[in-house]
Amino acid sequence: MSSIKFRNDEGNTPLDPDQLEGLKYPSVTTMGELDELEDENIQRGLDWLNHYRNDDFFSLEFLNKLHKQLFGDVWSWAGKYRKGEVNISRIQPYNVGPELKNLLEDAKVWIQHQSMSWDEIWAEFHHRLVSIHPYPNGNGRIARIFVEFLQKKHRQKATSWMASLNENPQERRNRYIQALRTADQGDFSLLITFMKEKIGDK
Repeated sequence: MSSIKFRNDEGNTPLDPDQLEGLKYPSVTTMGELDELEDENIQRGLDWLNHYRNDDFFSLEFLNKLHKQLFGDVWSWAGKYRKGEVNISRIQPYNVGPELKNLLEDAKVWIQHQSMSWDEIWAEFHHRLVSIHPYPNGNGRIARIFVEFLQKKHRQKATSWMASLNENPQERRNRYIQALRTADQGDFSLLITFMKEKIGDK
């Protein structure tokens, strides 16, 4: 299971006051330092996830626990829903829990009845989770990690996340953002392509 990032080469960029809120390491002042801390935490979280054997993964409790495992060593708010509004989500903070519960219930139905193709299931699930934006940060990363976890649980081929662009993170991020924006309009084709394309694909 992978953990991919789409940030630019901004290692020396200072963190602004909003980015510092809830950070457990006051000595961390740049994006590069924060990235390093988060990467270490995420790897520990992935190790926890790889050893997870319970069947409660379509629950709010599991999702919050996963977020805390991935980011809890770095952020005090890990595993807790955001309290403020954000420009990239139409979901009000008080509706985050209900919207997540609806998504998880929908996903169980999609999988049980195979009402869509596997590609469509993963793309719509990923898009809706990102769109809800349940946490102050780390939403794209937990959405990608959760999709890979579900694919493994249901014996499906793992998503590549446009692995052919590993050496071009800016283009990779641009393609990802464009795919999400297109999915906002109900068209998941670009997101499915982004999730499936392998190294060497055209």
